[in-house]
Amino acid sequence: MSMLMTMNMMLSFLFIFIQHPLSMSIIIIIQTIIIAMMTGMMLGSFWFSYIIMIIMSSGMLVLFIYMASIASNEKFNMSIKMMIMMVLSMPLMLFINKFEENIYWLNNNYMNLNLNKLFSSTSMFITLMLVIYLLYTMITVSKIVNINNGPLRINK
Repeated sequence: MSMLMTMNMMLSFLFIFIQHPLSMSIIIIIQTIIIAMMTGMMLGSFWFSYIIMIIMSSGMLVLFIYMASIASNEKFNMSIKMMIMMVLSMPLMLFINKFEENIYWLNNNYMNLNLNKLFSSTSMFITLMLVIYLLYTMITVSKIVNINNGPLRINK
């Protein structure tokens, strides 16, 4: 778990220095995978992680296609300073995590969350309305976007 947290912190640190939109989206996808794995390990059930991963990857796919069409000719440069900083800071973060054994994660009762509260009888109406709203939004967007003249289609 601490290795995943370290990787997530390193990617967050790296995200600040990156300026190319495609590499930013790849970092966000990798962070989503790491967070989904951590959530699945903490909750003991991976269904919530699967939902997070599907939602984020579908949104990032749209952004990735859009950025690839806009910034397709932009050259990707890797900075030497950034590489040196990442290589030097990785052992430091691993050293810090080595001394924090994260006993909090093992002894905390909040990690055994019960996600059945989302579908309990008190919040069933709100959940049902949210599902209906999302379905209505999906149908509306698919009707607005014409197949021949979509927003990402390049007209020649």
